[in-house]
Amino acid sequence: MKSRLFVLVFALCWMHSMTFAQDLNWAQVQKEQQHFVAAKFGADYATVLGLSYGYRLPGKNLSFVSAELSSPFGRDLLDDWKLRLAYQLRVWQGGKLGLSLKPGLILRKYDSNIAKVLNVGIDLNTALGYYRPKWFIAAEAGVDHSLASKLKQGSLKENYPGIYEGWIGSTGGNFKFGGHLGYSFGTQLASLRLGKVYAQNFRDNPTLPFYFELTLLKIW
Repeated sequence: MKSRLFVLVFALCWMHSMTFAQDLNWAQVQKEQQHFVAAKFGADYATVLGLSYGYRLPGKNLSFVSAELSSPFGRDLLDDWKLRLAYQLRVWQGGKLGLSLKPGLILRKYDSNIAKVLNVGIDLNTALGYYRPKWFIAAEAGVDHSLASKLKQGSLKENYPGIYEGWIGSTGGNFKFGGHLGYSFGTQLASLRLGKVYAQNFRDNPTLPFYFELTLLKIW
């Protein structure tokens, strides 16, 4: 049991890293612009690189669907990864103030000689900010929750042949609260996110309870 818990804690600590929140400066987006791409660098439970692509949906409300792929630094960038499919929507605008929501479905993989873990999760991020065509500042909050994980044992199985393998239910999640500011120049955007991370019970908080993310984005 202790070996199983060790594997889960170690793997899920990484798998909650780098929850991408809002990508866009809503006041920068023009009617004819339909796509965006973004490159991201950040630190959370790990130092992470990420890429995302978004496509604008038709309709009265300004919204995008996006796909985001991230991976922590290491010898093999693709042994651990996180794929997120998201829907990003500006739900309210009052003058230069705006409120946005971004729900997402997450698939995460952790791979080492100890164990392999495939995890499915969901998250929801919201941001309330002041948006100008050249810059914005926003407060943000998010929750990331694991739904289920499939565990395949590695080296531990040599000493514990009966160790558990298979699907495991929800192992919890975390909350994030922080700020997001950005500067727009032409069709590009540079932004910075900073904030604090809490465990779902607000007691078993991560060893590194802070996060940051730098983003360069182009929209067309």
